Amino acid sequence: MGNALAKDFEKLKKKEVVDLRKRALTELPTTIGLLRCKELILAENDVVTIPDEIGKLPNLEILDFSNNRINSIPPEIGDLKLLRELIIHNNKLFFSPLTPDLGRLSALNKLDLSHNQIEELPVEIGNLENLETFILSHNAIKFLPPELGKMRRLNTLMLNNNNIKVFPAELCRATGLRVLDLSNNQLTKLPAEIGALKALTTITLSYNKLSELPFEFGGLTGLITLDLRDNPGLQQLPPLEGMKNLTALNLRNLQIPQIPADIHKLPALTELDLRENSQLKEIRREIGQLQGLKRLDLFGCKLKQLPGELGNLSNLNILDLRSNLLTTESIPREIGRLTNLKKLFLSDNALSTLPPEIKTLTSLQELDVNNNSITTLPEEIGNLRSLNKLALSGNKLTTMPGSIGNLTLLTNLDLKTNEISTLPADMGKLEACTRIDLSHNMLTELPWEMGKLDKNLSNLDVSHNPLVIPPRPIVAKGAQEMIKWLAKNEKEGRKGKVSGLGIQQDPGAK
Repeated sequence: MGNALAKDFEKLKKKEVVDLRKRALTELPTTIGLLRCKELILAENDVVTIPDEIGKLPNLEILDFSNNRINSIPPEIGDLKLLRELIIHNNKLFFSPLTPDLGRLSALNKLDLSHNQIEELPVEIGNLENLETFILSHNAIKFLPPELGKMRRLNTLMLNNNNIKVFPAELCRATGLRVLDLSNNQLTKLPAEIGALKALTTITLSYNKLSELPFEFGGLTGLITLDLRDNPGLQQLPPLEGMKNLTALNLRNLQIPQIPADIHKLPALTELDLRENSQLKEIRREIGQLQGLKRLDLFGCKLKQLPGELGNLSNLNILDLRSNLLTTESIPREIGRLTNLKKLFLSDNALSTLPPEIKTLTSLQELDVNNNSITTLPEEIGNLRSLNKLALSGNKLTTMPGSIGNLTLLTNLDLKTNEISTLPADMGKLEACTRIDLSHNMLTELPWEMGKLDKNLSNLDVSHNPLVIPPRPIVAKGAQEMIKWLAKNEKEGRKGKVSGLGIQQDPGAK
């Protein structure tokens, strides 16, 4: 235990909680069996071996060996009859099989063996009939013993990031299960018995190889969160209409040819992710019936048209339409009814301008229209007074409307890679801006009024412009120097012109 720890051992024997985390321990003495504590924390050390004497702690209820180098668990662990929590997260338990004596921990309600590269589980582990939380994520498990189905009190089972190919039907006898995470495995199908898990509120099946789901899956009527993303072979879904409590549905990258026909029968839905379903190509009009929806992700679906019913989603906060085939004409007028929208993403489409209906989106805080073919912005952009981020890079803009100055809450303005040759004086009203990117344009002058942006603007990128005002030596010194120079030289600069570093008086000026 180390000399310093050995001196304190007599005191430790009397404590109910012994916390030895981060003590650089490499081993534990056999005298550890003399402790009478209820909680023993040995996390974040360098211990390799758990001594057999660990089984002599008659009062122990919580044992935490997380973040060590433990390579085996002694059989004596099964003698801890009062143990409620055993945490051996992030160790090296792949060197030898897990002891079957884990199954003797009759009082155990939490077992965390995650991040160990365990390959198999002893069948005796199914005897833990009081277990409520079982965390096995980030291991190398290929098969699950059917005996796990005997854990009738189990409510949380984390099996993500393993190599599981089959989910045993017997496991569906654990009918108290509420949270099941099977993401990042090798599953190709699920048993029909999955429908017996009526208590499930969250099931995560993302990043598997599922090609079908049983009809009985639709019987999981208690689900609140359903994550099926990144199962590109899963092109057809069972009926979902019974999932009346579902609030979050993730169908990203399934390559489904159309949105489920019964999706409008999910009244509680607040989040719908359909990203990267490139076979989709159109959105059902029924989507407008999801009036509780707050987030809709349609990124990368090759959409050419949007239904006007989209405007019925009056509670929508986030709408992601990036990487589609949308033109200005294919954006329905009804989009103007989305008055609670806070984030609108339209980058990588084929827009030539923004629809004027955008003026009514006064709650909008972030607008991204990067990489389109926009040549002009409507004056109505100035109505979006709640905007704090405006991204317009990679378009064909030549200037900005004067109404840009109305966006007094704007903190981030991205105009890089356009064809901008002039900017309005109203740029000087953007006093909340901390970042303005004007790089890769055709600017020869910055408006003198930008000299007023001295309070917050710390990042002003004007690279790859033929700038004369401010002069290049000043530009090279950064944002603050550019702003100071504009402020200092504004009066004389309006009368003359810049030559080198100085202001040269125009002989005709009065």
